[in-house]
Amino acid sequence: MKVLCADHTDVDVPVAKVFDFVTDVARWPVWMPSVVNAQQPESQPLAVDEELLVCMHAGSRRWQETFEVKRLVRNAFLSLEGLYSAARRIDFRFEQRGKQTRVACSIGYPLFGGLVARAIDAMSKRRRVRRDLHDSLVRLKGLLEEQVEYTAVGENLFDAEEGALAATVRPKAAEPAVAL
Repeated sequence: MKVLCADHTDVDVPVAKVFDFVTDVARWPVWMPSVVNAQQPESQPLAVDEELLVCMHAGSRRWQETFEVKRLVRNAFLSLEGLYSAARRIDFRFEQRGKQTRVACSIGYPLFGGLVARAIDAMSKRRRVRRDLHDSLVRLKGLLEEQVEYTAVGENLFDAEEGALAATVRPKAAEPAVAL
């Protein structure tokens, strides 16, 4: 049996920027809580049939998976399939919706062991995967929108008097600029 967990979020960033951020697998540990390390063996841009090594964790358990890029359509789709199991999949879908981009992600994994395994999965593993997926998309949204919102002030980024990095928040509609 294959279990599928899916979620989506809307980001106030153009689809090309979202796609570039998600396809940079070296950034995955920053926004995916269950990913410890992700890399492409040859550090080349993603391409169909390219392999990715992803080290994941759940609690104190760690393991490494090898995924193969099965579908890659610029600014639309990224599908990864487990190299040794077609049931292990990570699919991303990107849609431009006006000024927003919808990022949808689904994670599929195999389930073996009959009714007992289904019950254990439904009570614990599936909840954790759904929670991690939701948290990942919330972090992704925050990182992408933060990159758009913050800009540096002047050439000297270090304020000697304050001893902190000087930055301002670009105001949204009718909000004053805030100095940090």
